[in-house]
Amino acid sequence: MLRPMRTFLTAALVTVALSACGAPAAPAVDVSKGEIRADLKEYQVALTSNTVRAGQVTFLVRNVGGMAHNFVVVKTDAAPDKIPLDTEKQIAKEDGKVGGIDGVAPGKSANLRLDLAPGHYVVMCNIPTHYQLGMRAELTVQ
Repeated sequence: MLRPMRTFLTAALVTVALSACGAPAAPAVDVSKGEIRADLKEYQVALTSNTVRAGQVTFLVRNVGGMAHNFVVVKTDAAPDKIPLDTEKQIAKEDGKVGGIDGVAPGKSANLRLDLAPGHYVVMCNIPTHYQLGMRAELTVQ
């Protein structure tokens, strides 16, 4: 009688412990206040909104992937997949760069506040080959 109860309690404790190890809850964002969450992982950039009002914009950047990433914001007329490449360095050229975060380790977060003028932007991870593998997203500032 005691053995089945001990097995049940052990299984229940393991379940509770494992559920506590999940990813941290995403911080709430308010696009009306110029906040956008950017989740980075191999090989994608996911924004909570692809449109934001001009002025102060805060990017809440989370690395939910398994390797380090950076975050670069470029004002450009080019489509997200048409940024010219620096083939020697295997990165996208950063002409029109308005800001960025050099490195975000796996499981870590960082914030970036920029004053953005109306226009078309591309946000990306520009670690060698990451842009080419799809780590980019379009952002319209109105």
